[in-house]
Amino acid sequence: MKKIFSILVALLMSCGVFSQKTIDKPDYGLSNLPGKLTKIELTDSATIIHFYIKYYPGQWIFIPKESFIQDVNGGEKIFVTKTEGIPIAERYTMPESGEVSYKLYFPKLDNTVNKVDFGEANEGGDWSIYDIVINEKDSESLIPKVLQGNWFLTDGSNQWDYGFYANQAVVDKAVWKYKTVESKKNNYTIVLENAGKEKTIYAQIDKKEGVKFGDNKEKLATYSTEKIDNPNYKLTNDEVYTSAIFKSDSATFSGFIKGYTGRAARKTGTIHVSNVLTGNQDSHLVKIADDGSFSVKFPINHPQSIYVNILGNRSSVFVEPGKETFMVVDRDTPLFMGDCARINSDLLSFGEPYSHYEEYRKLLGKILEISPEDYKKACLDIKNNQLQIIESITKKQFISQKALQIKKLDIEYMALENILSYDMYREDFKRSKLSENNQFDSETEDFKLDKSYYDFLTPSVLNNVTAVVTNSYYIFINRLRFANIFRNNVVSSFYNLTSETAESLQKSGVTLSTDELQMAAASRKVEKNMMRTIGFFDTNRTEIQKFQTNHKEAYSKLQKDNPKIGVSVEALAAYLKTQGITLTVEENELLKKFKLSQLTKEELAIQKQYYDQYGESLKLFNEKYKENIQVIADEKEFEKLNDKLNKIFGIKEAFVYDVFTLQDKAGDLESNFTPYTDTQLKWIQGKIKNPFLSNSIVRENDRIKAKIEMNKKQTGFVVNTVKKTESDELFDSMLAKFKGKVVYVDFWATWCGPCMQGIKEIAPLKDEMKDQEVVFLYITNQSSPEKTWNNSIPNIKGEHYRVSEDEWNYLTQKFNISGIPHYVLVNKKGEVVNPELGHHSNESLKKILEKQL
Repeated sequence: MKKIFSILVALLMSCGVFSQKTIDKPDYGLSNLPGKLTKIELTDSATIIHFYIKYYPGQWIFIPKESFIQDVNGGEKIFVTKTEGIPIAERYTMPESGEVSYKLYFPKLDNTVNKVDFGEANEGGDWSIYDIVINEKDSESLIPKVLQGNWFLTDGSNQWDYGFYANQAVVDKAVWKYKTVESKKNNYTIVLENAGKEKTIYAQIDKKEGVKFGDNKEKLATYSTEKIDNPNYKLTNDEVYTSAIFKSDSATFSGFIKGYTGRAARKTGTIHVSNVLTGNQDSHLVKIADDGSFSVKFPINHPQSIYVNILGNRSSVFVEPGKETFMVVDRDTPLFMGDCARINSDLLSFGEPYSHYEEYRKLLGKILEISPEDYKKACLDIKNNQLQIIESITKKQFISQKALQIKKLDIEYMALENILSYDMYREDFKRSKLSENNQFDSETEDFKLDKSYYDFLTPSVLNNVTAVVTNSYYIFINRLRFANIFRNNVVSSFYNLTSETAESLQKSGVTLSTDELQMAAASRKVEKNMMRTIGFFDTNRTEIQKFQTNHKEAYSKLQKDNPKIGVSVEALAAYLKTQGITLTVEENELLKKFKLSQLTKEELAIQKQYYDQYGESLKLFNEKYKENIQVIADEKEFEKLNDKLNKIFGIKEAFVYDVFTLQDKAGDLESNFTPYTDTQLKWIQGKIKNPFLSNSIVRENDRIKAKIEMNKKQTGFVVNTVKKTESDELFDSMLAKFKGKVVYVDFWATWCGPCMQGIKEIAPLKDEMKDQEVVFLYITNQSSPEKTWNNSIPNIKGEHYRVSEDEWNYLTQKFNISGIPHYVLVNKKGEVVNPELGHHSNESLKKILEKQL
């Protein structure tokens, strides 16, 4: 009886094991969670999963109501029932620590479930975790547990050479399957195979020295799964980058996604490559093989970091022209092999960037109260503090000279780009306050930046060619190029002065006809008056913008009432007067300047007489000498910018000046889609002193020529024409042919950088959904030059409209479009379900579109 009772107790205990089970540090596979799972509780009534999240302070995260777990073998999704430590279906703002722990409760799992997947089933989120182990079964892996893991050399280099996982191995920048694993006492022979090739690795477990590996039995090296720091380690050829850094070649980024599963239903990722020479950011598709491996080759001009987004795992990876970087995408820490492995591993040793960004984020919270000089000092203090932290790290572990150089430059130029962003950040915060309160705080002091503010931009900073290796340099150049001090009080040189063109043509030896000379002489008086008006807008740009922003509602109303014409300073002032609103002293001064800039009746009469007499001749003149006119405009712009830079910095030539010129001219190529003539190329090259940058404009020109030829053969895009209708009928007529399909509408323009970037980013999603009932519809207006548009759309798969200004005005009013890109979602019935969809990641957008299907 006693024996029977003991067996009964044992049976009861075994039945209760699952019902009261706690799994600490659970094992799981592929995850895009910005954190980790810390525990799973299996009770009689619930499955409780503990999450730890580390994310940017002040940013929000979101737990959708349809968060679920599901048996990896299929079956019903089990949805979350409640949360603890975080609200459900509400935005949760991350605390100052950037950390949060919480629990999600799900119904009890069946006892037969061994692994589950976690996901978020609606458009509120896109986190996913695969192969969460609930019941660990005996391993079916050929490789014994004692050899599984990532193995690092113990000589102080911490070089990662072997990754042995349950079903795959990573060796020599490749993913292998296990063919055979033989053991004899503490010695192992591991035979790997990949696409018909075999590789043999020998392993030896030594109780005193640890585990040894190698492909030669007689020359095994000692490895450990833990890194061993040695600050005195010596690296061969440990040198910094020099100014001889440029090389136009392809870089290869390859790797393996640890824990990859076909259930992820994602076969692609993207990399984004910032091109500091052209100012563009290029996106490249990463195709993922069934075994989780990937490889992509792309052009670059110098060593740099690229931004990687693979299955929601986002990271920065350093690459070099002509070299390969191999990365294992792991939920814990990325691992590297290949030519740039040392640099990437060392850069990771400096820790996560959260702390760097957090210091600047806190400083931005005071941007409306802090003076320019105090703000600049605070940025420099942050920089110095970060450099001290880097110095302390190098005393504890070995860091290669290149990695140290990159990190120090990144810290320095991050500080400089933040200093340069002072007035931009202030304006952003002011607009934010206006949006919240509908008025500015009258006590907010209005600081003006003068030449002395920019004293941190020394000749060494402006001429530091090696700074192109850092992430921050790309943004630094952008902030410097568009700093207000270079834009204010400069009359636009893009206005074509016929008198100046005629004078320049004569100086270059061109003989003008008598009619052309008479027209040029008559134009001088008209141009003088016109430049007074143009000068007002150029020199008072900031004040005009502030006036419009201060009276946002009134300005918006006038815009809607008169969509075909702009709202002048005088018109806005007159409307405010009818509303009983008194202008400030500054606004009255602006109004006075505006009135003085306007043409008098006599001047308007002279202008009319001129165009009546010479209008047709002027068109012929401009067409005949259009190339000369462009060169004249370029020369004026170049001279004015260089004169401004020289006055501020006291130097006539600098590397950044070359970058400015190249970005400007490469940008024109990209937006106009018109190659430069030999004469224009020669002029541009003559203005760029750096030889590599000077030749870069020729390479960009050749690229555009090749692209134009390639576009003639492209398919997958459709040009549509609009039926002559108005208002709501206009949009309905544009959608008519797409009834029964979900339509993603993108309002864009060829000149809009964020629009073009968004179009590049969404390209992989279009390929993924090409067989589904989804239409990607692109609508632009006359601001996209027809030639540029025709050359752009072959690379944008989807349906296209280029509408008239009137049609655009109807559409912007319908969808309240104040800026582009602007996205709209239409369901299969042709109903607008979201008139302001906003920007989404491809993963999130895919869920939104699939929900409508």
